[in-house]
Amino acid sequence: MDDHAKLAEFVGFTNALQIGAFVPTSRKDTYPFITPTGTELAGKFVFITGASKGIGRAAASSLVKAGCSKIAIAARTSLDKVAEELKAEAQQLNLEIPTILPIQVDVTSDESVKAAAQKVEDAFGGKIDILINNAGYLPKIARIGEGDPSEWWKGFEVNLKGAFLCTHYFVPLLLKSDTKIVINMSSIGANLLTIGSASYQASRFTNCRITEFLARDYKDEGLIAIALHPGGIRTDMADNLPEVMHFSLTDNVNLPADTIVWLSKERREWLNGRYVSSPWDMQELEGKKEEIVEKDLFKFRMTV
Repeated sequence: MDDHAKLAEFVGFTNALQIGAFVPTSRKDTYPFITPTGTELAGKFVFITGASKGIGRAAASSLVKAGCSKIAIAARTSLDKVAEELKAEAQQLNLEIPTILPIQVDVTSDESVKAAAQKVEDAFGGKIDILINNAGYLPKIARIGEGDPSEWWKGFEVNLKGAFLCTHYFVPLLLKSDTKIVINMSSIGANLLTIGSASYQASRFTNCRITEFLARDYKDEGLIAIALHPGGIRTDMADNLPEVMHFSLTDNVNLPADTIVWLSKERREWLNGRYVSSPWDMQELEGKKEEIVEKDLFKFRMTV
């Protein structure tokens, strides 16, 4: 067995490669079609978790560049410095300085998330337009019968319970908006079967499934929910990946950050309840709108 075959055997690609090739162009960095220009989110109120670093921090910056009016940034650590940096970024771009609300929150704690939602409700006049469930955790690779059970379960605590709690407490604020968009961070890992990666990949699968349920549960209220694969980003989380998989971490963090803005700037009912991949060229994806709707693509189903 050659090295490529060994890698494929370890990663368990299933049909992930075909998913990645759904549109002809695969992006590695941001590009003009999705780059914020300062007006995309004017007047919008956003709550984003995991905003202290990595994808969340980059997304917060993109929200500023898109002219977002009010941004609540959340993480386990203090975000006061990040809040000042974001205001400075707006000033440098000659944009109206947004209201930045930094909140320390543990997304796995019912009380902590409930308190965060109350702070946002009080500060933002009772509503938000966009919820971005970005906080995530990648447990150390270990087969199910090995490793630390608490470490394994932490993947579900952060990735699933965190997204659930934030959605549970923020949906009432979203439903007061005309925008009503939820973006749940997921991963191409949701469609992989990598040895020792059950915690992360199964929890990211549940993010996709929860996204489908949100679209179903709140169909009559007009809520739009999208599960987003950010691409292969070299963040602190990726340190827990085995070295053999680091070949895939070549995408720029601005790619998912600007994709989040693109997904948020208008209501795309045709993507409701679906998985979206940041490396897809979004203009080419728009060209496949009819095919996606007709075949009901990018939802999890058993093949028979």
